[in-house]
Amino acid sequence: MTDNDNNVESVCFRKIEFNNRYVITTNDMENIFINEELFKLPLYKKIEVANNTKNYKFFPNANLKIELYCNECKKRRIYTFMNSKHAFINMAPGSSPNNVKDEFQKLDFFRIIAQADCGHQLIADFRVIDDSHIEKIGQYPSIYDMNEEINNKQFLKLLSKEYADYYKTACSLYSFNSCIGALTYLRRIFEKLLIDVFSDNKDEISIEFDEYKKLRMEDKIKKIKNYLPDIMQEHGFNTIYTKISDGIHNLTEEECYSIFPVLKQGIEEILIERLEKQDKEKRKKELSNKLSNL
Repeated sequence: MTDNDNNVESVCFRKIEFNNRYVITTNDMENIFINEELFKLPLYKKIEVANNTKNYKFFPNANLKIELYCNECKKRRIYTFMNSKHAFINMAPGSSPNNVKDEFQKLDFFRIIAQADCGHQLIADFRVIDDSHIEKIGQYPSIYDMNEEINNKQFLKLLSKEYADYYKTACSLYSFNSCIGALTYLRRIFEKLLIDVFSDNKDEISIEFDEYKKLRMEDKIKKIKNYLPDIMQEHGFNTIYTKISDGIHNLTEEECYSIFPVLKQGIEEILIERLEKQDKEKRKKELSNKLSNL
């Protein structure tokens, strides 16, 4: 990297004037690299880039605007991207635009910067691995904070602190590509759910808690199956737990990365259904009390 490259790293975004002096004589201006999923992608996960990708379709220019979630505002905002000096290499009239692979051969690292219409900034740093692969090595706001699905889930506000902490830790580990660890926290949610369901219905279950804890997982689920959320019965007693445990003990980080979103969704549905059931029981009890006082 040159000294000029290093200087770019510390530039104040608010002092940058976007420069649109470059004219691209093509109708295909769509950026094929920068999208919402890029900022949800875990750190240190290898990203493949087609060798024939043109610079101006990969690196951002000031015409690029994307709607993304802003964790500071807790809502979606329009982000405008800073011109990258790499986007318009060899774009003089009559010349052929460079391919990304040519630029990658000169780079060790590059940075993408954007600013939302609310004034909040987004910065992502990438390392060039070779002429067709890169990896994201840093991001602010964090991948976790940029994920609207995690931060805006209403059911999290209704969960007990222990459940919420396990869920957030699982999502945070996933965002750092530590997916085996992420599955471990999903398993904790699952195991705590069984204990809580048992405790809620212990007077109707013909076994003491100390004995219950010693049972195999499949037998634990069978003992309380009538009190479990429907989704756990519809998809088999221990499908979710089995998949989670298989990931922790037998699968690679890459394989766990692939299965985590589905298993997370399954856990979410279990938690949501449990909350709905608790709310329904609460309403029934309140109504019963009101009727008895008539």
